[in-house]
Order: sequence, then structure tokens, then C-alpha cells
Amino acid sequence: MIKIIYGAKGSGKTKKIIEMANESIAKELGDIVFIADTSRYIHEIKYQIRFTNSKESNIQTEDGFIGFIQGMQEANYDIRLFFIDGAARMIGKPIAEMESFFERLLQISNKTEATFVLTISADYEDLPEFVKKFTTKDGAI
Repeated sequence: MIKIIYGAKGSGKTKKIIEMANESIAKELGDIVFIADTSRYIHEIKYQIRFTNSKESNIQTEDGFIGFIQGMQEANYDIRLFFIDGAARMIGKPIAEMESFFERLLQISNKTEATFVLTISADYEDLPEFVKKFTTKDGAI
């Protein structure tokens, strides 16, 4: 499953995804991973969540990011929830060019039963159709 937190830049998406991650500890039976492209939020994420800075792992492409996620899954089958803040920024693609990325995430999700929660800096009207199927018009931050 893929869930999207969207909204304009500065609308509170990162704050929301951090809150969701921290609240998920009480509900989630598996392990939780939070991926960002900065260590700025490391102290806001509860210690039970595995925090990863994508820049420290030199992730810069879609293939690299998907391989990173698959490697984490192979090393730990218990990961059930991934929070990803700013995937488009991490792989250097505009959201309109990320359809294959979302398809690949969905394949991983279907295979492993992991859920992916991602932030996207865009208003609902600007989201590509392949992203809209993972959200609702009233799901904005």
C-alpha cells in the first residue's frame, strides 16, 4: 500500500509525516523505517524507528533508491512501514516523471506487505493521475 501526504512547500508535510511515524509505534507490529535526505529530523523521530539519511548512503537515482529499499527488506523481513520524506528530491526527478518509481514501490509492497507513506510537494490539482490513486482530494495537509 502507498499513502501520500501532499501540499505546497511549507504546508507542514514533514511535521505531519514525523507525527504519523511516531504515532505508528503504538499500532505497528513490524519494524518502521524513516528515510529523509537530511539528518535535521533525527532527534524528532522516536528511537524505535530506524532513521536513515539518504545522502549518507549516496542515494541519487530511482534505481539506487529502489535497490536501497529492497536491500533493507532483504536484511529485515520485519519492516512493515516506510516513511519517506521527499522521494522526488532524493532521486532528482520531478513527480510527473516518477510513475515507474511508484509502480516499483507498489510491487515491493504487494510482495512484502510493507506500507509506504511519502510526502509530495504539490497541490492535488498538480498531482499526476498515477499519484492521485493513492490519495484523496481532501487528503492535503
